Amino acid sequence: MIRRSARTALATAACGAVLAGGLAACGTVQQLNAADKVSKAFETFGSGKSFSAKLSVDATAAQIEAFGAATGEEIDKDSAAALASVSLSIAFSADKPLKDIQPTKGAGSGNGAATAADPSVSASYTLTGKGGAPLAELRQVGGKAYARGDLAGFAKLVGQNAAEVEGLAEGLPAPLGNALKGQWVSFDLKAPEGADGTGGAAATPTPTLDPKAAENLNASLKDILTRDLSFEEKGKQDGKDRITVTAPARKLTDDLLKAVEPLAKDIPNLAKLPKSAPAKVPDRPLALDLYLDGGALSAVTFDLAQLEEKAGGTPLPLRIAFGHDTPAVQAPAGATELSSEDIGGLFGQLAAAGGAGGAGGAAGAAAPLTDAQIKELTRDGAMTEEQVRLYNSLGLGYQDIKDLADLKA
Repeated sequence: MIRRSARTALATAACGAVLAGGLAACGTVQQLNAADKVSKAFETFGSGKSFSAKLSVDATAAQIEAFGAATGEEIDKDSAAALASVSLSIAFSADKPLKDIQPTKGAGSGNGAATAADPSVSASYTLTGKGGAPLAELRQVGGKAYARGDLAGFAKLVGQNAAEVEGLAEGLPAPLGNALKGQWVSFDLKAPEGADGTGGAAATPTPTLDPKAAENLNASLKDILTRDLSFEEKGKQDGKDRITVTAPARKLTDDLLKAVEPLAKDIPNLAKLPKSAPAKVPDRPLALDLYLDGGALSAVTFDLAQLEEKAGGTPLPLRIAFGHDTPAVQAPAGATELSSEDIGGLFGQLAAAGGAGGAGGAAGAAAPLTDAQIKELTRDGAMTEEQVRLYNSLGLGYQDIKDLADLKA
């Protein structure tokens, strides 16, 4: 499979590009016709009441195998077929333009439920496989979460025997077992009382940024992106305007890190950022292709081969397709409501199956985490202390939570 270093470098480049587009919408890069088009394209984001994006590998299974062979990281046939067919989609909708949504008081407090703080905003996340069949779905509507999965379908996707994994659902409470067989379940997004290990104490206040500091940061970012990014029109492709955005990866990363460094005292998580670009960030220009349809951004592609010198020109493009004014996210009908006991039982079963890090048995109990373990699990910022304590209270031990944090990172 693709190395984590490549994924991390890609995330850095992609975030820089998206940020570039967002700031271009403020009119900072108007000196070029191509930049002006990009600026106007990003202005469409947030103007509607709904938005969607779909991430996929824009390559065949054979092309993915060829990329693995070229980079010296063999990708087996089943994995290549899975990567070629899988996609991840997200969608957001509200009762007013998304740009007018304001953070609800208490959002971002670190209790793991910030995304559901504003009940007027609905969201969905869908992992699909071959033929568009949903493998896992999560929706947030009106402060509730809805979920379902297809364990057998996922097994088939990765070349495993579906019959062997279906037994995993049999030992769970019926609603949870059915959820892994494609039936919807629902649960409240609020953490159980006292699950943060503080006996229900108030959540940590959200860090606030001084308006002057925010203004200075915005000015710095505009200046950086004006200097570091270049735009070039490449004509039409499949009826869409293609514009290539290029940036020196290491220099852009260094400049962005220096710009946010002064804010570390106000936003603790920023203190965890490196002072300069990690060695895995390539010291060469990276490019993304933007596709505009009628002036609106319809897709972004990024070739992973840019991150691998060994690729030797063997491409492996990632594609994000965007949708504007898409259907509003709806709560599914017929969902079975889960109790906190059901959810605790699920985490306990998973922890017991893992059998590591002090995870408990069938009762779902796990050894309490030490202060040192909590500090280690929150060090890279992938999880907050409140989230770690919640997972521990639901039956996950140190190693189980560490594995989850590694996945999120």
